[in-house]
Amino acid sequence: MRALAAFNQLPPPAQLTYVWEQGYYLAARPVGAAGLVRVYEVDVFFVEIHFPTPSDFEILRAFHESVYLQPYLDQIDLASLLS
Repeated sequence: MRALAAFNQLPPPAQLTYVWEQGYYLAARPVGAAGLVRVYEVDVFFVEIHFPTPSDFEILRAFHESVYLQPYLDQIDLASLLS
């Protein structure tokens, strides 16, 4: 829980850097006409990042709850997470 709380205290650019450096990309889903939401595993939690355009981003949420992974489950290779 501490890692998630510490992540949430970072400013958004630092959060993005942390995800790029420590995260593992899991899946993406389209949003709107050209947007994309990507989910990453980071340490012991997950982070959703919305990219309305390739050069813009918004951290949507960082979470532990697996219910938020539901939109991605058909894309995630669980075997790679368990190895």
